[in-house]
Amino acid sequence: MIEKHKSKITQLNPLQESAYIYNPKRWEKLDSYAQQLVKHFEKKPITRQDIITAFAQYYNNKASMLYPFTLAMLWGFGDTGYGTYRTNAYLSKPESINQITAALAAVKNNNIKQAYGLLQHIKGLNISYISKLLYFASRACNHTTYCLIFDIRVARALVSLATQPIIASFIEVTPSSKYSDYEQYNTLLHQWAKTLAVPAENIECFLFDYNPNK
Repeated sequence: MIEKHKSKITQLNPLQESAYIYNPKRWEKLDSYAQQLVKHFEKKPITRQDIITAFAQYYNNKASMLYPFTLAMLWGFGDTGYGTYRTNAYLSKPESINQITAALAAVKNNNIKQAYGLLQHIKGLNISYISKLLYFASRACNHTTYCLIFDIRVARALVSLATQPIIASFIEVTPSSKYSDYEQYNTLLHQWAKTLAVPAENIECFLFDYNPNK
């Protein structure tokens, strides 16, 4: 079902195209230390590559963990009104910081199941943002079978591809929060990527923007 979209998928460049222009006014109540860490991105686009690079700097002991984490939250929440509140909630709890740090260490050791479990214990951090952190961290670690982002738009696209658009339009779809399902999702997209000879993140990006009516 994915093969017919190969041309579109091949043309995508997720590392540079998927960008959020950081508007500090929308994030003016963000934790002051976090604001300082990302100050050089004010009114500039934050790309996937920027965040991957930031995680790589963290892994090379050249940056605080809060730097790539904050960039990932800015990129993920964008200009939504609740992004600041949720990010501050994660940053204000020492136990959450410890769990994120432990999860990133698990990613470095390619123990994704352990990392996933640790992140699941953080209140308010759902599969969409767990998978974002796992994606950026595993890409920074240069894992061959890196994690992919799994959110509601991707889940709905998968259902639309697998069934008639009219049927998908009246079915409520949400991504499963079970690790085993997330693992299957990653495996499936990497299998598709191998078949199409494209980066797996290209397929995930295609699914995110997929419109069955176009």
